[in-house]
Amino acid sequence: MSSTTERYCRACGESVAPDTDVCPHCGVGTRTTDVGTPMAYCRDCGEEIRSAAEICPHCGVRQQPAPASFGSVESDLESLFRRNRGVVAAVASFFFPGLGQLLNREVVKGLLVFVGFVAASFSIVFGVGLILAPAVFVYGVYDAYRTGKRLETAAEGGRPHA
Repeated sequence: MSSTTERYCRACGESVAPDTDVCPHCGVGTRTTDVGTPMAYCRDCGEEIRSAAEICPHCGVRQQPAPASFGSVESDLESLFRRNRGVVAAVASFFFPGLGQLLNREVVKGLLVFVGFVAASFSIVFGVGLILAPAVFVYGVYDAYRTGKRLETAAEGGRPHA
C-alpha cells in the first residue's frame, strides 16, 4: 500500500491527484457531490461538457465564477481605507501625529507634522508648548481628514474639494 491516497473523480471515475480541485479529464470539481448532472456546452469553445464543470476540459476556460473566498484582511482594509480615507487618515493622525499624512502619501508634510509635534511637546517646558503642541496636533488631524476626503472624492470620479 502506498503512502499517498489515490482519488477518483466522482463524475467520470478517472484517477486524479490527491491535491487536485478540478478533474483534468472531465472538468468537474473533485470536491463537489453533484455527480449526475446533465450536460451543457462550453461558453467559449462550444464543446459538450458536464454542467457541473468548473473548467472546460477542452479549452481550459472557466465556466462558473471562481469560488467566493472570504475577503482577506488585506483586501478588507484596503476597501475600508478607500471608502473612508478621510476618517482613517484622521484617526491615524490622532494616534500618531503625521501618520495620516503618510497614509495620504504626503511624506514631507507627515514628517513635518511629526517633528513639529515633538518639538512643540518639548517646548511645554518653556510654556510655549501648552498652546503650540495642541495646535500642531489638531492641525495634523484636520489636515489628514481634509486631504483624505479630497483624495476619496477624486478617486470616486468627483471633483476634488479646494
